[in-house]
Amino acid sequence: MNTPKLVKGFSMPWALTTKSRRTKRTGAREQRLASENSAAAATGDALAAARWEGKNKRARDANTTAAGTAASVQWHCERKSQRAARLGFYDPAAPGVLSSTRQMEFSHMAIASPPTSHRGLAFGIDAGSGWMVVHDPFTSYGNELESPNVCFIGDLGQGKSSGIKTWAVLRQLLLGRRVVVIDKKYQLDQNGGEYTSLAQRLGITPVKFMVGGGGAKINILDPRIAARLNEDSHDDTALSTPAGQSMLVRAVVEEALGRPLLPKEGKAVRMAHKQALRTAAANNETAHIRHVLSALYAPDKDAAAASNLSVEEIRQWGQDPAFELERMIEDDLAGLIDGETSTEISLNAGLTVFDVSLLPEDGPALAIVMTIINTWLANTLYRQDVPVPTVLVIEEAWHTVQGSVAKVTRRNTKLSRALSLSCMFAFHHISDIPEDSPAIAMLKECGTVLLYKQQKSDDAWACEKMFNLPSGSAADIASLTKGTCMMRIGGKDPFIAIHVRSALEIELTDTDKAMKSTATINQHETKTQEEAA
Repeated sequence: MNTPKLVKGFSMPWALTTKSRRTKRTGAREQRLASENSAAAATGDALAAARWEGKNKRARDANTTAAGTAASVQWHCERKSQRAARLGFYDPAAPGVLSSTRQMEFSHMAIASPPTSHRGLAFGIDAGSGWMVVHDPFTSYGNELESPNVCFIGDLGQGKSSGIKTWAVLRQLLLGRRVVVIDKKYQLDQNGGEYTSLAQRLGITPVKFMVGGGGAKINILDPRIAARLNEDSHDDTALSTPAGQSMLVRAVVEEALGRPLLPKEGKAVRMAHKQALRTAAANNETAHIRHVLSALYAPDKDAAAASNLSVEEIRQWGQDPAFELERMIEDDLAGLIDGETSTEISLNAGLTVFDVSLLPEDGPALAIVMTIINTWLANTLYRQDVPVPTVLVIEEAWHTVQGSVAKVTRRNTKLSRALSLSCMFAFHHISDIPEDSPAIAMLKECGTVLLYKQQKSDDAWACEKMFNLPSGSAADIASLTKGTCMMRIGGKDPFIAIHVRSALEIELTDTDKAMKSTATINQHETKTQEEAA
């Protein structure tokens, strides 16, 4: 290294020079011992020579040790020179240590592995390790899980809806997938469901259902809800297709009666269904539920004769179903299913929002409409030539797990894999589901489970038992904070995930505007007077 002229006169530390003082002292000592050894040999004194030889051996050993020590501490500097450091002189780095991999294991701290793979959609971060949580029921199918269905369970206000709107809706749309949402939660500021603002932001008009007319209609006898040409056949493909018109008609009638159909009543309903299809086809019309009602009151003579029955027998068998079905059409389901399907309903817009927030919760209308939408979607996917991954989001899904409609929903979800369909259900508590409901088995089969905070210990323990979580998971579920959830993917161990949203997603998923309103009565009265004027 060339030394600058300005620093040639500086006194540098001995560690920065070519030879250290310790090295010079060692050399002088070796020369002195060599001369003494030569003098002893010249006198011929053998004893002295032996004595000096032993002394020389000890000296050589000491010199070797000193030289090794000096070589091992060449990088050490006992006296620091700040001036030399400013001029660019630095102590050399310490030499590496030769060792084996097993010996050096202690120097590597334990690093937690990521809870998910890198394939899928970002959800948030792992609370334990800080790794990003990336998961998607479609990309993970066949590897981490065998069922594409997902369930969200948690108390009100714990972040379920935010997680669904972002991870299950907005981020799915980025991949060009089809998303269908059944929106149940009413928002006063939006005069509709909570997905209204999100849909309008994307240029989508929600399909709104209202009892009494003024909203959309969906026909349970729509030709698109017919998985097979002959639904009464008992071939091997019957269980590999979604529920069809016959199952829907039976479910609706049973909901109207509030009990299962008797064998004779079931026969009358099946014959009325077939008669309604024939009558509508003869008149070049699309059959709907009122055609079935007319057929129950006036059975076809030829159909009765083909079954070795009289018209009066069939009419008597179908009298109770007809009375209750008529009441439901004119009362609970007025304007919902008594006509052709509305033209604005389409499943090819990317996002389709069915707004059922105005339907009453204390009647069968909500459950029946949800089930019809589920079945209509399943049959539409069954007919597609190229499978398009589709997400069905059902908010307040406990409406679909009771009564006759639960059987239809259960059958459709069992075919999710064949239809490239991921059904995502949201529940508040497992206690919302009756113990004998088919939904219990449906939840257990969900490949992905997201458990948000359950304040009551009984609800948290029910989650641990339902999904066979490790012992002590109930305490973790009860202590979760808002926006965090316990996620279980397939058969893997559960972990705590923190949901992360962008600024735009926070704006679109805000459902607390009504509670955060600062309006006053005077402002409300002024606005009302202006509207009246």
